[in-house]
Amino acid sequence: MERVYLHAEKYSNEVEHTYSFVQILTACTASFAHGANDIGNSVGPWAVIYTAWSTGDAARSKASVPLWQLAVLALTISAGLVTYGYNIMKVMGNKITYHSPSRGCSMEMGAAITVLVFSQFSLPVSTSMCITGATVGVGLCNGTVKAVNFQRVGLLLLSWILTIPIAGTLAGVIMGLFLNAPHFL
Repeated sequence: MERVYLHAEKYSNEVEHTYSFVQILTACTASFAHGANDIGNSVGPWAVIYTAWSTGDAARSKASVPLWQLAVLALTISAGLVTYGYNIMKVMGNKITYHSPSRGCSMEMGAAITVLVFSQFSLPVSTSMCITGATVGVGLCNGTVKAVNFQRVGLLLLSWILTIPIAGTLAGVIMGLFLNAPHFL
């Protein structure tokens, strides 16, 4: 990481201090965008299953989502952030490129705008992919590819590629177990 940090331009403390206040606003915007996107990704399947189960009518599953379901998922996403989020924050924090308030402000706003545009068109998008792309983009603004740790970016890309078949296989196995479980009624 020292090599990556050496290739990043450093700005004066006055500039970075000013951006630290702006970064509070961009962090709030990124949090709003994350909630707009990921709560929908989480609550959608649960709301459909719950409504179909509670009404006995799968066609009614397009009904509106109750506020309590949104609240429960907001709390569980927050619990996940508190308990396991530090692992991802550590990787995204300083293992891709040099971070500072000015860079963080640009990264957060770029990712937030991307997530909000996709959410506006009802297209689910990974906030992790957006912030990674923004981080690489800001790192490349240093004028050299040496300011970005492409080994770490490659590992992230590999994990994203493997996510779909692994999640699909696990879900298929679990569904197979459910469908072939003994029936007592």
